[in-house]
Amino acid sequence: MRFTLATRLPQSGKDSKPRMAYVPCVMFKPSEAAVSLITGDVQGLLIGLEGRVNTSKFETREGQTKYSTEVIVDERNLELLEVHVTSETSEDGNGADPR
Repeated sequence: MRFTLATRLPQSGKDSKPRMAYVPCVMFKPSEAAVSLITGDVQGLLIGLEGRVNTSKFETREGQTKYSTEVIVDERNLELLEVHVTSETSEDGNGADPR
């Protein structure tokens, strides 16, 4: 399963906007629970994971050399830490956070 993890980067100054990095990840033979957690309809999950960085090199049809870097995630070290619901509408229909 391939997915992208969004991570916050440190701000460079007081007035700077929050910056994000998008990290491509791969998990081999994920359980149904892991697939459900990662592909669920909820945004704002705070998850902890461990893995290793994998870099590969390939050649395109045009003969260009390209590089790819991704994190190979170990499912045994995947943990749901916190949930922040950011849906368009809540149960009462007014768009407020249901907490």
